[in-house]
Amino acid sequence: MARDFNGWLILPSNPAYPMTALPNNARRSGVMPVAVALCADMADVQRCITWVHDNRVPFAVRSGGHNYAGFSTTRGLLIDVRAMDGVSLDMKEGTATVQGGANNQDVATSLRAVPFGIPSGRCPTVGASGLVLGGGWGFSASHAGLTCDSLLATDLVLASGARRSINDRDDADLFWAVRGGGGGNFGVHTAFTFKLRDVGDVTTFNLAWPPGKQVELLTALQAIQQANPRSISTRTKARPAAAGPRPGRGDILVETLGLYWGNERDLRAILAPAYAIAQPRSAAIYEQEYWRARDYLLTDDPNGLYDIRCNYVEHQLGTDALENMLGWMTRWPGGSLRQDNMGILFAMGGAVNDVAPDATAYAHRTSNYIFEMEANWSPMDKPDAVKAQRDWLRSYYQDMQRFLQPRSYVNFPNRELPDWGRAYYADNLPRLSQVKSKWSPGNPFQFAQSIPPARQPAPSQPHLAARS
Repeated sequence: MARDFNGWLILPSNPAYPMTALPNNARRSGVMPVAVALCADMADVQRCITWVHDNRVPFAVRSGGHNYAGFSTTRGLLIDVRAMDGVSLDMKEGTATVQGGANNQDVATSLRAVPFGIPSGRCPTVGASGLVLGGGWGFSASHAGLTCDSLLATDLVLASGARRSINDRDDADLFWAVRGGGGGNFGVHTAFTFKLRDVGDVTTFNLAWPPGKQVELLTALQAIQQANPRSISTRTKARPAAAGPRPGRGDILVETLGLYWGNERDLRAILAPAYAIAQPRSAAIYEQEYWRARDYLLTDDPNGLYDIRCNYVEHQLGTDALENMLGWMTRWPGGSLRQDNMGILFAMGGAVNDVAPDATAYAHRTSNYIFEMEANWSPMDKPDAVKAQRDWLRSYYQDMQRFLQPRSYVNFPNRELPDWGRAYYADNLPRLSQVKSKWSPGNPFQFAQSIPPARQPAPSQPHLAARS
């Protein structure tokens, strides 16, 4: 394969190997590939798929490396498309074509010179491929829909090694499946064509309230979001003010960050009910051009050593749920890092709800929020402190289930999730399994939480493919 390869085959002897092979989640850094195939084009991807098939070698696929559960790691061949990071615009058609290895920053850099965008995530290093295949949350979602709702077509390499260009007319069943069915299930995606959306001036906001009245504030902020589902998008949370020992209730802040599709004056009027409860200790509200707003909202967490859980919220978290959440925050066992993401509500309503749950593989169209909780630690934390944090997260997660839907966002995967197929795909799972049987015979694209085929044939090769 190396003789015909247009890209770069990175072996463990190469000084670039550690940086190229390491995943985002350092907990999975012990699973290292025999080689990393940095593909330069679709032909390289085809060569990789043919080679792993002929040589019975396990493999994984990586487009960004941000898979929280480490499914873009392997002890076999890592097929990495990150070198394929081009973005081209067709202003006449109003479309952008994004190569399979481009990340959010690549897309933003290419689009910021024009008054158009694609609904996307806020982490600059997240691969556009993994984002769109799992649905695609971002601060534009409630206004313009998920990333997958702007997808017009995609090119991919199938299990046979064949190329395929699909859309809602050609191979419509497969195109349905890749819009929310998660990465690594049906092939290696090498390009995506998106419909461009108009963008203009918006208003960003980042508000933090001092400890006290947390339940009242969190309730009011949810009500604001639900009263303005298409014009505002929030990421609202409670967190301790500092790292160290267990926080008390008097150490927990409330924060909201987001984007408003309107002017500062109107936003301040919308936020008035929260101001009436308590004055923020800090309030950064800026009316600005969309791309500058996008830069302001950037983050790259989680990164390093962490564990994560999430569920959907159908309507809102009520008083009992919020009290329970805050109670668990005061039971955090302590550690060297401030826990910034103990309990977050990502807004998912508005335009996301316009699409029927079975119109694409993304099934969670009736939910208003993703509720996410994390624990993160550093090398300074001793093993018993790490274990205590992870045990706390498991117990917290289990106790919150009575307030949440038994559904989870596939782009925030959790290896310990029971009945993960139903949690990720709900009633769309049987159809996804049928599509998997048709387009991936022999099921070579498989990993610990890959979509199972409707009829499981005897495996013909020990492939292990994954998403990023």
